[in-house]
Amino acid sequence: MLNQSYLNGYDAAAIRERAVSVIENGKRLKQDALDRYRKQFDEKCATSKSTINEAKNYIPGGVQHNLALNHPFPLNIVKAEGPYLYDIDGNRYIDLLNGGGVTILGNNYPAVRDAVIETINTTGYLTGLYHDYEKKLAEKICSYYPSCDKFRMLGSGTEAVMVAIRLARAFTGKDQIVKLKGCYNGWSDHVVYDVRTVNTGTSFAVGVPDDTLKNTSAVMINDLEALEQRFIENEAKGGTAAFLIEPIGQDSGGVPVQLGYHKKVRELCDKYGVLLIMDEVVTGFRLGMGGAQATFDVKADITVFGKIIGGGFPSAGGVGARDEIMSLCTPGVSHSAGKTIMLGGTLSANPVSCAAGYTVICELERTNAHEKLEVATEKFARDLTDLANKYEIPAIITHQGSIMQIDVTGFKHIATFENYSKEEIAEKRAEAGKRMNEFAMALAAEGVIVAAGNKTFLNLQTIDVLDDALAAYERVFKEFE
Repeated sequence: MLNQSYLNGYDAAAIRERAVSVIENGKRLKQDALDRYRKQFDEKCATSKSTINEAKNYIPGGVQHNLALNHPFPLNIVKAEGPYLYDIDGNRYIDLLNGGGVTILGNNYPAVRDAVIETINTTGYLTGLYHDYEKKLAEKICSYYPSCDKFRMLGSGTEAVMVAIRLARAFTGKDQIVKLKGCYNGWSDHVVYDVRTVNTGTSFAVGVPDDTLKNTSAVMINDLEALEQRFIENEAKGGTAAFLIEPIGQDSGGVPVQLGYHKKVRELCDKYGVLLIMDEVVTGFRLGMGGAQATFDVKADITVFGKIIGGGFPSAGGVGARDEIMSLCTPGVSHSAGKTIMLGGTLSANPVSCAAGYTVICELERTNAHEKLEVATEKFARDLTDLANKYEIPAIITHQGSIMQIDVTGFKHIATFENYSKEEIAEKRAEAGKRMNEFAMALAAEGVIVAAGNKTFLNLQTIDVLDDALAAYERVFKEFE
């Protein structure tokens, strides 16, 4: 039996060491198990398969969200309730996807649903004019983020990153933007650089002119020397406007940030006059009420919000900062040119999304959700580590708050090791990607939905069904060889 120690999700060095073992000694599902799981999908999810095939006639690929690209084919979900998802064929799944981290209270949470219905019945779903939930939500957010004197709600996390960069450039008068390698900060033109995995450069910038990215660069996570060197190099180009960071690391902590990194980053940003933008689309109100900034005891200059602040409804994005920065995004079309940045949005801060977001934050307060999730997630991670040891499966099993990584392939880490050649990286990632998809398929067949086999999120209502989820993982682990 393996004797892998339990990993702290913030111990980047220990996680990197474990990644070596997972990459080099990883196991895979038996072929007969894979055949059985595929047959199960074909037989028990036949209606999902046929409806997705029909959708392909009108929708590219049949689905409109990357999270929906389940292997071997997407599932047609017709109901989400509490800790569960239900597909069109009547199959029930434990939801460890949470819409990509959004539904922290659970699916179709009664208090949120009731607040939305009441808002629709009284205010309506859209007026284009002010309503009280705008102020209520902004006040709540600012109360938990001391770095934010003001908050402006926007259409999505991607849109919020766009505005944060524009604010940083307008405020500093500088052009250069530095980000972390491999991190995803939305899909806007200026940040589709070195995403998904490290050292990809412009590989994913299809349709983006080269000149658009001339002021964007990336540095390796946890490498403070490289960051300072980039700031120094950028001085010759007029200086760095902002350092954009996903605060727990690549892909929600898959390749994590080392404890202490944030404070050193803050010092470097202050030294070189760089604004620190924290992309808290995932971590905001997910790690805790104060998100990553409270967790790591550091203040951002500009904070990007998303996901949870919309309560699971559209228009879930926003930026917050101190007064002197936020004054640059005062709304209006009659202002003097050159005084504020241009931004807008028909559905931004609509009554439904603001009511939902406000209610979610109030319910997180009332239920002490984060404390309960921390205890439950810690136990679940330790229990899964014990299972991996029992079945002798090298694995990286960690959590940061209620965000988990249950990694049996090392997929996200492969490209971070400089001792591999480009050819070896490509070969290892192709193989690991295949095994990762197979792992996710097996879990779905056993009744658990996760994000691509690795990343999982717990919500308040999944706490009560974690024993069932653990049993599903054990059934899958038994099938490894």
